Amino acid sequence: MKTLTPLAQTYLDRFDAARSSLPGHQIPVVAALRETGFARFKALDFPGRKVEEWRFTNLAPLTKGIEPAAAAANADLPAAEFDTPHVMTFINGRFSPNESHLDQLPEGIKLSSLAAELDAGNSVVLGADTEENRPVVALNTAFMADGFVLQVEDGVTLDAPLLVRFVSLPGSGEVSHHLRNVIRLGKGAATTLLEEHVGIDGHAYFANPVTDITLAEGATLRHYKYQAESDAAFHLANTDTDLATGATYENFALTTGARLARNELESRIMGAGATSILNGAYLIRGQQHADTTTLTRHLVPENDSKQVYKGILDGEAQGVFQGKIQIVPDAQKVSGDQLSRALLLSDRASVSVKPELEIHADDVKCSHGASSGELDEDALFYLQSRGIEEKAARKMLIDAFLADVLEEISDDAVRTYFAKVTARWMEEV
Repeated sequence: MKTLTPLAQTYLDRFDAARSSLPGHQIPVVAALRETGFARFKALDFPGRKVEEWRFTNLAPLTKGIEPAAAAANADLPAAEFDTPHVMTFINGRFSPNESHLDQLPEGIKLSSLAAELDAGNSVVLGADTEENRPVVALNTAFMADGFVLQVEDGVTLDAPLLVRFVSLPGSGEVSHHLRNVIRLGKGAATTLLEEHVGIDGHAYFANPVTDITLAEGATLRHYKYQAESDAAFHLANTDTDLATGATYENFALTTGARLARNELESRIMGAGATSILNGAYLIRGQQHADTTTLTRHLVPENDSKQVYKGILDGEAQGVFQGKIQIVPDAQKVSGDQLSRALLLSDRASVSVKPELEIHADDVKCSHGASSGELDEDALFYLQSRGIEEKAARKMLIDAFLADVLEEISDDAVRTYFAKVTARWMEEV
């Protein structure tokens, strides 16, 4: 009999008792889906470093179990900094209507809680089973308790960005949040979405969000994510996106939080003229670990993808970038570009990079590149020789390093907000 990690065994021990309280437990198709996820997770356990896709990220600090930290002195709900009329808030993994503002959403846009949809019998929002051999997604399928469901009708455009906040506060007794988010955009629809994942430092918990996105013909989704979890938290996120003909998916992930974080994205380009843009920046220090793993699959001819990720690492921080572009046979006239760059502010910081191209077609245009290094000492000396003190000179060079990836954000308000966040992080450099 296979010996499971302590945390996996904890989930197995509690599944029978937990499932009767999970949303949609009375719906046969949902119950069967949970059983399938549970069986897969039981067979696989949490991935170890012998699994190729996880060899740079060691989950041992998580799988040994999570002991909640003492309640923080200030456990009030953090105020939202991003200004928008459309706000949906989840506290400790559950939808909070009192902290949400959804009354100004235009006609043709439905935003609801997954728990409410499942309890109402609307299991169709879950779509197809996508966990395959991904145990963390399988665990989410077994224990998913809430999340948001965004449905946008054909031709509808959201007038302002939608902010969805996931806030983790100490004191609830629950140390894991298995969120399942669903996004469906109709033909020609356009939406801007900002996700925020926020926690109180010192509060230990495990966030396991899974997001399933389907973009119909000509739809556009600008999907931004700010991950600022507690410094004691674990954040393992999976985002899957299907793009139809002419659809555009723009993703930008800004990571500053969590003790250990992994942001895994898969784009499946299923139509000609579709574009997948996966960009991001991770700013980490101390003993933080941040892993970005992407897979872009070009499944038909004549479409494009682009990836640019930049990291700034201080202290003993560890960064990971694994990016793969896959072009199947006969997917001709495809363009795929990928770039990863990391700036190490300490000789104890490190980054592991694994860019990949898997090409089975001959009429394609692809590139990939990866680099890491320290601040340019000559440039630093030059600025200091012009009367700029060392700390200010360092910040100028770091700003310049980040500037071009932030410019990839097409929404002006989000770009300004993320620039403010990064500037605040750099004040402590």
